[in-house]
Amino acid sequence: MSQYTSSLSNENPNIFVDLRSDTVTKPCHDMKQANILREYGDDVYQEDTTTQELEKKIALLFNKDDALFFPTGTMANLTAIMVWANKRGSEIILGNNSHIFLFEQGGASFLGGVAYHTLPNEDDGTISLDAIKNAIREDDIHEPNTSLICIENTHNACGGRVLPFSYLTNLRKLANKECIPIHLDGARLWNALEYGSKTPGQISNCVDSISVCLSKGLGSPMGSLLIGNKEFIKKARRIRKALGGGMRQTGFITSAGLIALQNFHKGILKEDHEKTLKLASAIDKLSKFEIVSKVETNIFFFKSLSYSYSDKEIMDFLNNYHVRISLWDINLFRIVVHKDISAMNIDFVISVFTKLDQLIPN
Repeated sequence: MSQYTSSLSNENPNIFVDLRSDTVTKPCHDMKQANILREYGDDVYQEDTTTQELEKKIALLFNKDDALFFPTGTMANLTAIMVWANKRGSEIILGNNSHIFLFEQGGASFLGGVAYHTLPNEDDGTISLDAIKNAIREDDIHEPNTSLICIENTHNACGGRVLPFSYLTNLRKLANKECIPIHLDGARLWNALEYGSKTPGQISNCVDSISVCLSKGLGSPMGSLLIGNKEFIKKARRIRKALGGGMRQTGFITSAGLIALQNFHKGILKEDHEKTLKLASAIDKLSKFEIVSKVETNIFFFKSLSYSYSDKEIMDFLNNYHVRISLWDINLFRIVVHKDISAMNIDFVISVFTKLDQLIPN
C-alpha cells in the first residue's frame, strides 16, 4: 500500500469513517442512560410499561390504532406479509429492487408459503401503477390470489429516494378499488418525513400497515415497530410469537427507542441529509467519478469513469485511509451518511476521494 502514502491523516488512525450503512450507528449518551430510570415488565404478558409507552407514541404519531415492537425490521415485514397474505399460495406484489425481495431471505415464501410477484422499480423507487394493476390476479382457479402490495420509502436500492406523495395517493386509490391492502416498508421512513412536507399521518393514511426502524439514522441499538389497526396488531402479535419474537423485559431496549423518537423530532436527520449532499456534490465534481442516483436523503450511489483502477483497487485505496463504503455491484459504489459521521469526517473523505481522483490515470 506504499503507493497510497500521503500527508492525509484520519482524526484517529484506529477509527474508520464507516459509510457502509446507517445500521452501524452507535447509541448516544442519553440512550445509554435512559434505561436506568425505567421500570420493566414481561412484554409477552404485555406488562412492560416502557414498551407500551413507545408503541402508543408511535401509533399516535402515525394516526393508527396500535403498534408492536419487533427486534428487527425483517421480522416486522415478514409478520405484516403473513397477516395480510394469510393463506399459503397467496401472492404479493413488490418491487424487484425492494429490500423485502432482495435482502430478507425470501422469508415470506420460506415460512409463509407466499409467492413474490416482482415488478420493476423505477429510478425513484416507485412501481408503475399500470404494471401493478395488470399484475393483480383475476379470480381464477388457475391463479394465486393477490393479497398484498408492498412498497418501500425511502427506497434503499434506488439511492434513498423518497416516494412522491402523489404516487402514494394514486396507489391508495388503485388498492382501494381492487380491495388489496398496502404494506409500507418504512425502515427509513423517518428520512422521507425529514425530506418531505407531509406528516406521518398523511403518509400512513395511504397504506394499511407500516414498519419503521429505530436504529439506522435514529441510532437506537436495535428495534422496529409494526403499525396498523387493532385487529392487524392482534394477529401480528401471535405471528411474532411464532417467529420467536416474543421478548421479555423489552423496556431495556425501548427506552433507547423513546430517545430515538425524541431525536427525530429534534431534527437529527436534517444534518445527515446536508452532509450527504455535500459529499455527493464533491465526488460528482471530480473527473473520475459520477453520481448515478439523485441525492435526496442519506444514501447515494456513484461509479468510476475510468477503467485504470479496478473496483478492488478503489476499495483498497479507501480502506487504506480508513474510509469504508459498500461495493454494491460491478462499478457501482454506495455511500450512506449517518449521525456518527461528523462534518470533519466529511471533509476528510472528500480529501481522500480528491487524492484518489488525482492518482487514477486518465
